[in-house]
Amino acid sequence: MTISTVRPSVAGERRRETPGSPADPGRWFTLACYATGQLVLLGWWLAFHPGLMSPDSVTYVEHVTTGPWVAGQSVAYDALLGLCLWLTGDVSGVTLLQTAAMAAALAHLAGALRPLGPRRRWLLVAVGCATLSPPLGAFTVTIWKDVPFTICAVLAVGTAIRLASGRTARGPSGGPSGSPPGGPAEDAAGRPDGDAARGSAAGPMTGPAAGPAGGAARAGSRRRGGSRRRRRPGNGWVWDRRHAALGAELLGLGLFRHNGFLVALIAAVLLVLLLPGARRWVAVTAAGAVAVPPLLLGAGYPALGIAPPSRTFAYQTVFGDLAVAYGERPELFGREERALLETIAPPDAWRRGATCQTMARIFFDPAFGHAAAERRISDVLRLWRSLLVRAPGLMLGTRICRAALAWQIGSTAGEPGGELYRFSTHDPRLPAAWEGTATASVMRQRPFVPVLRSAGLTALDAATVRQFEWLLWRGPLWCYLAYAAAALAWRRTGSRAATAGAAVVAGQQLGVILTNTAPDFRFMVTPILVGILLTPLLAREVRILAARR
Repeated sequence: MTISTVRPSVAGERRRETPGSPADPGRWFTLACYATGQLVLLGWWLAFHPGLMSPDSVTYVEHVTTGPWVAGQSVAYDALLGLCLWLTGDVSGVTLLQTAAMAAALAHLAGALRPLGPRRRWLLVAVGCATLSPPLGAFTVTIWKDVPFTICAVLAVGTAIRLASGRTARGPSGGPSGSPPGGPAEDAAGRPDGDAARGSAAGPMTGPAAGPAGGAARAGSRRRGGSRRRRRPGNGWVWDRRHAALGAELLGLGLFRHNGFLVALIAAVLLVLLLPGARRWVAVTAAGAVAVPPLLLGAGYPALGIAPPSRTFAYQTVFGDLAVAYGERPELFGREERALLETIAPPDAWRRGATCQTMARIFFDPAFGHAAAERRISDVLRLWRSLLVRAPGLMLGTRICRAALAWQIGSTAGEPGGELYRFSTHDPRLPAAWEGTATASVMRQRPFVPVLRSAGLTALDAATVRQFEWLLWRGPLWCYLAYAAAALAWRRTGSRAATAGAAVVAGQQLGVILTNTAPDFRFMVTPILVGILLTPLLAREVRILAARR
């Protein structure tokens, strides 16, 4: 019996399609996803140049121009805006950078999902839909710290999937398949799909050549591909450069949003449980990412002359809880406790703020005394803790109600304070001291293509129809779709790749449930983006499940 050899043309194809090579289909697919996203997002940037703005946008610029610089928002985003103003005299460079980073993040995620089975064309369509969506496209070109936060979260989802994709998948019979999730994909009947078939050899190798020769070729390929990424320092620690990438992305969550470290913490705990082969390095890098933002806030920023935020600002949800308790169960408050609240705001103000959907009605009430609240914050926290013991159901119900943005699919617009905050498409109100200054001129919209601006405003207005809110503006539906896709993929293949990506989504959903202040669309953009890109995977898994039944 003779041992057949691999045809030179097939071997040449394999060499040309080595991951990372110029002819690698995965590289071209990722570039196509990036180009698609960047082209669409560039249209939104041209329409709303230099970018959509809100009162928060004015605060960022005020920090780095007239001052004082307070760490009440994101110091990292403040610094980015300040650098852009210093280099270019405008803020448009930041929003342009946001479009490039968002397109790269979506391409990164699409490239991570491709080995799990979805066809390339449907992932490309998903990227196009995500960037064409009026809420998501306009969000990307808004001067908000939440934009880079969302970009970091999407990148973390893609990196988590890539880290988990190194594990061996389970074959249809339940045993090891011998190939990771990055192997050839199957269609709904279990056959290789068109993308996988086109990327494979002209025909399968059979006979002895499929054994020793094929095994040696695969082993050599693994050595060539894996040696660039991993090394084994010893003691069971396996280093992968993607651990550093994941740590940087989780760090970005905390740098661009103060409560982002909590999202990073929850995601890290879930990833440690889901990635046993990488849990040590994931734990180490995540611990650093979670610890750095609070350290900077407590010691690093003050050392640089940046004032810390007020304690009242940090505990603003506490005032919302107290307003609801005062409005619904006033008998819980004794004479001294009522006197404490009245030093901060009159009783009518507390009653006006007695809605569980938002803390804004009390915290931003004109009669609310922020200076008095700051002086009495320790007493306020003591009162809040006592209510937590005496009326835990009321306090827990208030928090769950305020967190409806994260778990309730349907709109809350019919409830007091439940109207969803979206965008401000008008120029923001500027401080009087800016009148006639160069800073004031750059904070005005100057669209490059007025026709695109008109089309964008029309699309945004059409998207605000209340019947579409659950689909276009709210994240819970997309969270649940992401979890379903991850669960079905894990059930069929045994791979935890999609589940690792869903862990980051769960981190954001749980983080918002724990800390949400108001029904604000921007807090749950990540699940919408990730859910859209996971839809092709979900559709494929449902087709396979239906075909097997």
